[in-house]
Amino acid sequence: MDEGLINGVVFLDLNKAFDTVDHGILLKKIYLYGVRGRAHDWFRSYLSNRTQYCQVNGKLSEPRTIITGIPQGSILGPLLFLVYINDLPNCLKSADCDMFADDTQLGTANKDVKVISETLNDDLANISVWMAANKLSLNKSKTEYMFIGSHQKLKRP
Repeated sequence: MDEGLINGVVFLDLNKAFDTVDHGILLKKIYLYGVRGRAHDWFRSYLSNRTQYCQVNGKLSEPRTIITGIPQGSILGPLLFLVYINDLPNCLKSADCDMFADDTQLGTANKDVKVISETLNDDLANISVWMAANKLSLNKSKTEYMFIGSHQKLKRP
């Protein structure tokens, strides 16, 4: 804004982010980051053979094997999620990306709102492709955008 630009920001909300992490993809990414051998086997073991059940009105369901997701409430959960999404910014062509756990925002600045919209929409299309490849999805009803600028800049056609 100090440079007379308008900022455009998109706040992305992922659908059940921690619950939909694909174990196979996560293990490949861990391997690509250099975790190999016994350490990689440990992560595979950590993610494997987990079960859960539900209790409703005092009745328990049968245990079900969990095939996706990372344990929440653990020290490793947020770290593993960050490893999983760490390459998301690589799919962007123009926008900047800030990430913290499952909160991600895209941003760009320009004097023209149309240019900002085109830039963000182009990179949102790239993110859509990345998310499909990584078996994640956006919660469109909670994903928001905002233009930030002076009153004079925002009113200009």
